[in-house]
Amino acid sequence: KAISFNESSMMLGAAALYVGTVYFTTDCAVCMGLAKVEDATVEDGSPSKKKAKMHGVEVDVEEIVHARMADAHNARTSASWNMDVTAHGIYAEPAETKEDKPNKRGSIGFEFAQADSMLGTVLKYKDLKEVVIMEMGAINLEFYHNFQHVTLRVTVPDSDKRDELLRNIEHHSLGRPWVHGYDSTIMGAVDHLKHAFSSKDHSLFLKLSAIPEFLIDVCLKTTLFAVDVKDIKKEGRWPLCFLGAMFWLAVFSYLMLEIAEQIHYNIPALPDSFLGITVCAIGTSFPNAVASILMAQQNKPAAAIANALGSNVQNVFLAMALPWVIFGMQHDYKPINQNVAGITEGVFWMMGTLILVIFFVLMPGTCTLTKCNGLVLMAVYLLYLVQTSGETFGWWPPLMK
Repeated sequence: KAISFNESSMMLGAAALYVGTVYFTTDCAVCMGLAKVEDATVEDGSPSKKKAKMHGVEVDVEEIVHARMADAHNARTSASWNMDVTAHGIYAEPAETKEDKPNKRGSIGFEFAQADSMLGTVLKYKDLKEVVIMEMGAINLEFYHNFQHVTLRVTVPDSDKRDELLRNIEHHSLGRPWVHGYDSTIMGAVDHLKHAFSSKDHSLFLKLSAIPEFLIDVCLKTTLFAVDVKDIKKEGRWPLCFLGAMFWLAVFSYLMLEIAEQIHYNIPALPDSFLGITVCAIGTSFPNAVASILMAQQNKPAAAIANALGSNVQNVFLAMALPWVIFGMQHDYKPINQNVAGITEGVFWMMGTLILVIFFVLMPGTCTLTKCNGLVLMAVYLLYLVQTSGETFGWWPPLMK
């Protein structure tokens, strides 16, 4: 089978259409009269900041939830918060209690049968690991709990009030969190490595994992320090940061494939196809799974499902089409010969999984995915893994030719 340049270009265009459709979904819904624009402006123009008071100091608070998809700023409307700093942690509640309006978009029509839960209503001091002093009066309180990571960005324009707040936080947290300024250069990576090995709270596993993290951090900080959007003054440089991130993503992906090739070279009994559906596929999809779990815990089913479905759409229409287009442009737009053995069976597995998801959605309790549905989908994946592995090693013939 040969892939023509026109076919690869159509696939790439479909990827661009998908991204544009997702990005402008809300705008299209507003134009069609299916949604209304909510007035969610605040003094500084940010819809995600909330006025609050901590230790008697008036601050602007923004919650930032971290996941593989994005560092998601809380996009709810602004409000005044009462923040009660207790011996256990920071308790926050709206100053004026009122019911949250449901999202008319309906999280793309899906809901998980689970209550909202991230770190809970109390951000506990035992989960406060870092206090990062940023520019322009901002302080990032970094809370970690298992795989969950939440940043509470507190902005205090007055320097004296900011110093007072830092002293109070350090006093109530018993000096356990690491208080430091943010450094986007390579010295920031060095400081993190030193802290990981000197901290008494870090286990042996965390100390050892700090070494590869440091090596990766060195690569990123030596090339992206000038466009690091974590630095408040550089937030406007996000397009360059995105391009740099895509470059390093391509580099790490290439290294992953080279490692798989070396495994096959040294262990010929493990074919490339088997490594592709195990090491490479699971390695690239596991972060997606963790991100979807985090999104579900934050009561963001739209993000969780979009992460799973969207990543597969991009894998088909972008990850395959873009290299084909580039290769075709470099070789006079000639067709590209591809080994497509087993592709028909793979397509049917994908279609069957999608049909199964749609069936679950349309079952009684419409637009609700339950734990039982998840167990069935996991069982289907294990069946796929066993079936394709058996075909790869010749234990049984292919289901389709």
